[in-house]
Amino acid sequence: MSKQNTNENKSKYGNLGFYLVLALCTAMIGVSCWFAYTQTADNLTIQLDSALESANDLAAAMPETNIPRVEKQPETQTHGSISSGTKETTVSTAAAAAVNTETKTETTAAPRAEKINAAYPIVGEVIGAFSNGDLVKSATTGVWQTHNGVDIAAASGDEVRAISAGEVAAVEEDPLWGVCVTIDHQDGISSRYCNLDAGLSVNTGDKVECGTVIGVIGESADVESALPAHLHFEIKQGNMYLDPVAFIEGN
Repeated sequence: MSKQNTNENKSKYGNLGFYLVLALCTAMIGVSCWFAYTQTADNLTIQLDSALESANDLAAAMPETNIPRVEKQPETQTHGSISSGTKETTVSTAAAAAVNTETKTETTAAPRAEKINAAYPIVGEVIGAFSNGDLVKSATTGVWQTHNGVDIAAASGDEVRAISAGEVAAVEEDPLWGVCVTIDHQDGISSRYCNLDAGLSVNTGDKVECGTVIGVIGESADVESALPAHLHFEIKQGNMYLDPVAFIEGN
């Protein structure tokens, strides 16, 4: 065999050995990767199974809580309506706002500790009676409301007198009842005179006797402007309204 053929065979076998070694290394790398992957997958599976078992155990240990469902109630709104018992009258918002709010709880005739000597503040016909907490329709506003005093007919300029001795507790111009005078008497009793003229004869703090002139009839009570000239007159004991006619006549 020639020297040239010998060299060619050596080169051929050398290249073949290189490729065999390369193939063997590649196979070993693949086996290592597959082994590492299977080990990692097995570990992940074990960890996930353990976590799921813990979650199930925790859920089983927690007590059940039943929260009742509350149904939303429909909203209702009423506007411009004043009612008492079964009687209800719808009025305009403006008219309702113009009325002095008077509640039935304030208009109960309370017993008096002692009868005081009293006389009518003016002579005339009663054209508007005490309602004793019941609702009556206002001739001016058309609204059903309580009437906590009496209306006594008179002429503009007629003198108004104190019903009994006492002290003038307030002189005011009420936005609804006009020019008013309030007198404190004994036993927590007070009298109030409304719809007066601005030219009064008394001031706050003045002492008065039964029959003392406190002012004259005017036209200042807008809330009763539909009525003829009159005195709106109230009596209270504490926070309770009394019937002025029954009080003065001793009934």
